[in-house]
Amino acid sequence: MHGKTALIQKYYDRYANVYDDKHGVSMAGQSHNFTLYYEPFLLETIPSGSNVLELGCGSGFYTKWLVDHGCQVTAMDISHNIMECARRRCPDAKYVEGDCENPKAYLDQAGAPNQFDIILGVNTFSYYPNKADALRCYKQLLSQSGKLVLLDMNGQSPLYRIMRMTGKNEMREWYNEVSESTRSSLSKLVKEAGMHINRLGHFAFIPNGVNQSVVSMLRPFDALLHRLPGIRDYSMRIVLIAEGNE
Repeated sequence: MHGKTALIQKYYDRYANVYDDKHGVSMAGQSHNFTLYYEPFLLETIPSGSNVLELGCGSGFYTKWLVDHGCQVTAMDISHNIMECARRRCPDAKYVEGDCENPKAYLDQAGAPNQFDIILGVNTFSYYPNKADALRCYKQLLSQSGKLVLLDMNGQSPLYRIMRMTGKNEMREWYNEVSESTRSSLSKLVKEAGMHINRLGHFAFIPNGVNQSVVSMLRPFDALLHRLPGIRDYSMRIVLIAEGNE
């Protein structure tokens, strides 16, 4: 395990019990974005009944959504403590503890499936120092018609630069990795891994970790900014759908 991976493991082990508040999962901003953007994207992309590998399951919010959606879920995270939170939230998934940059070895050890219809990462891939190696590994794990689905932090968003400057969450240590999560960088990495991009886009200008009064204040601006194609590229989230075969 390299130094950056150990750092993120230590961070999430430490903050597992307050993760939902610290990272906005339980906040009004997350609820707004999930209802308006995240869930419609996931419903369009992931058919019910899919065999899904979830990368970086965190406290299990999306794990539960996937299971409730009728998917067979293998959920993976490098943090033992936060994966215990996910088990409590959603006991009906299979959990594998390990490095999500290189899941194959951990899946084999756990007797988990090694072919998936969907590999899903929500706010995880942007953290990886070795994105190219990770993509090559994911390609091996995708079934013939399988898809890689990423809903992640957009490295072009100015908010993450501000978060780094203010020391918000872990962004100071991980800003360089997150800044690689851009349209041009992801396009290049995915194509070099021998995969084909089906969709690459952006949405959401409201931070997940804000309360209802802030959401109410920002909602009109969120709607306006989404009507401006050039500005939309600077929103908080980037989404990518890629197939394993070129």
